[in-house]
Amino acid sequence: MCLPKRYIVVLLGFWGLLISIGYRAVFAMVMVHVIKASHGTDNDESLFAGNCTAFGHGRNLTLDWSVAISQYFNTGYFLGSVITQLPGGYLASRFSPRRVCGFSILISSVMMVCLPEAIKYSKYLVFVLRCLQGIVEGCSVPALNGVISAWAPKYERSKMITFAFAGKYVFLSYLSPAVGQIVTGFTACFLAWYASLYIYGGLGIIWSLLWIFCLYDTPSQHPSLSRAERDLFEREGASVKQGSAKVASQIPWRKILTSLPMSAIMIGSFCRNWIFAMVITEVPQYFKDAFKMDIATIGLKAALPEILMTVVTITGGVTIDKLIKSRLISTTVGRKLAQTTGFGIEALCFLSLRWIYNSTNALVLLSVGVAFSGFAISGYQVNPLDLAPQYASVLTGMSRLGAIGAVLSTFVAGKLGKQNIESWQEIFTIAGSIHLVGVAYYAIFASGQLQDWAVVEETKPLVSSVRESSPPENAKDNEDQVESIEDRDFRFSASQRAHNKEEYDSPDWFTTSYP
Repeated sequence: MCLPKRYIVVLLGFWGLLISIGYRAVFAMVMVHVIKASHGTDNDESLFAGNCTAFGHGRNLTLDWSVAISQYFNTGYFLGSVITQLPGGYLASRFSPRRVCGFSILISSVMMVCLPEAIKYSKYLVFVLRCLQGIVEGCSVPALNGVISAWAPKYERSKMITFAFAGKYVFLSYLSPAVGQIVTGFTACFLAWYASLYIYGGLGIIWSLLWIFCLYDTPSQHPSLSRAERDLFEREGASVKQGSAKVASQIPWRKILTSLPMSAIMIGSFCRNWIFAMVITEVPQYFKDAFKMDIATIGLKAALPEILMTVVTITGGVTIDKLIKSRLISTTVGRKLAQTTGFGIEALCFLSLRWIYNSTNALVLLSVGVAFSGFAISGYQVNPLDLAPQYASVLTGMSRLGAIGAVLSTFVAGKLGKQNIESWQEIFTIAGSIHLVGVAYYAIFASGQLQDWAVVEETKPLVSSVRESSPPENAKDNEDQVESIEDRDFRFSASQRAHNKEEYDSPDWFTTSYP
């Protein structure tokens, strides 16, 4: 029996995400390896000391660059990706999202293959390539969302199929840096310093060609869609449709920009990006500078926190959602509980690194902190749908500007990094302090309640439907909608189809937020 076409599209999309997000970790690990250390890397902390076979025969490289230079490379990448977040969404809605996504990753993959020669030639050329990579990759996720959403049906026998797609999407976005770090660590140790750049770049090129020439933007365009699958989409439609100019003209920009709950989401996104960029790009350098590890050992240890976070992301999100669905807590309490538990513990762990001089203790703190941050998947990332279902894409798009935190994080690390443990303790203290302030702000000002400015004429049937299903007066926090994100999203979809023939949902390319 053939796999349904929608599963092929989604699975291929996940592999593209795995490759694309992995580029960040791969490049950071290569820089950790090739930049000359101020000390040796053969000690008791190194699992593979003296066993790396790539150290010879022209397969190793040592550059007399400062660590700050490699961190500025990362700053350039994140800055480029911020610039094209919104234009990327526009291109995806204006043109074929499949082609926008495919060519975005194709161009980035070609640059990835060019990086080994650029690294040997000039650090300025490397900086230019990293900025360009960030610019083109900034278009990939919005466009990929457009394709995935068109192929995810609203309902099958079970409504959970749509959220199985979304769950795996988030899962891979967190797991891919860990895979990239492990692959780069072992290939740099046993093959060549540049091996992972060619491997990931080559895989990206192959993936892009398959994506561009073998897929279709929507089910209706596919010439060999099975009869059963065609009937499914004709009966139920795609999970998200394109937006309309009518709703765009009704967006209450002033009220959104002055909304305290919305500001809590944006600050949460800023702080999250600050920390997550550090975990992906700076922690490997920390292990090298502070504990003198070899590249293969760094790859294994730096990946552990991200692997644990992937597990907690899945289990934590389900736990919070069940508490909300069972009406044990309100939506507001659920969002704040997820955010403060996840990011609060992470912030405290990063602050505690100031007093750590042992690699085992450092790894434990990083693993616990980063793992618990997975709980926050049910915090700021899904909060826009609580505040304004019909404007959730706009709100989430605005929250993506929190990627500026990643730009500043790598810049600060470049300014303070001195290849010693004391400078890294300062960097972690700054990061933990910023994160803790963000947690406090979210705990005070966040909300899971439908906002008054989110109610427009076209959505009154939806609002009435939601309010009629609110808990009785004696329920906990009865001013909040206590249904889960899944229920509310499907309620919104059903109400939209029943009460408004003219589509009023917002563009689909903003509906998912990434670190």
